[in-house]
Amino acid sequence: MRSLLANEFMKWRRTIKPLIALGMYTAIILLTYFFVRADGDAATFVNFAAMAAMTFLGIFTIVFTAEMIGNELKYDTLKHLLMSPYSRDRILLSKLLAALLIMLAQFVFILAVTYGLALTLDGNLTFEQFRNLLLSVSSGVFVIFLTLMFSVVFKSTGVVIGFTVLANFLSTMIGGLLITWKPAIAKWIVFLHTDLSVYYQSPGFMETMDVTIWFSALYVLIHIVAFYIITAFMFRSKTFAE
Repeated sequence: MRSLLANEFMKWRRTIKPLIALGMYTAIILLTYFFVRADGDAATFVNFAAMAAMTFLGIFTIVFTAEMIGNELKYDTLKHLLMSPYSRDRILLSKLLAALLIMLAQFVFILAVTYGLALTLDGNLTFEQFRNLLLSVSSGVFVIFLTLMFSVVFKSTGVVIGFTVLANFLSTMIGGLLITWKPAIAKWIVFLHTDLSVYYQSPGFMETMDVTIWFSALYVLIHIVAFYIITAFMFRSKTFAE
């Protein structure tokens, strides 16, 4: 497993995309700092900077995860990987773990830059803010499992990215409309539950659906397990032949 993970990280590091991602996070945080430092305090800066950076983290997470299998098919390397001594389950698990670790590494980078700059501003930073940021990672974990499932179904990386973004956007939009009309139906749209920080940042939004953070966490976990079972079954059975 260690060699499989090392192989995934090597393929990720040798592209320019990680540098682009880290550069984007830094630029967004610095831009926010430039606008906030005159009148805002540390708490305001962290809220705006982290929110903006986390949006891009979600986008890059989809792209990086989609490419883990998509690029293997594009460069015709997956067949060689499948002929290695490792089982398909181990290969899939290594890609999943790599995607999670890469996402978490970027999240830690965002926290480090954001809180490092926040220390130069007036005002106090609270545990509640840090808690909300940690809870927001749940949406990244969910999207990794969803993207990985789509990447096994479709050969094109572009199609995988498009389907993941479209599913997220349409489900959230439809769910937002249903909340004011049929909240009892809206609560079963999983995309409305993926970001657990909403319970502390916009509690009224979830109260409308009469759900708790434990319901959301369990509901998202059920979907994650289902996604992985479907992905593992398809990865075992597909030939991945051109």
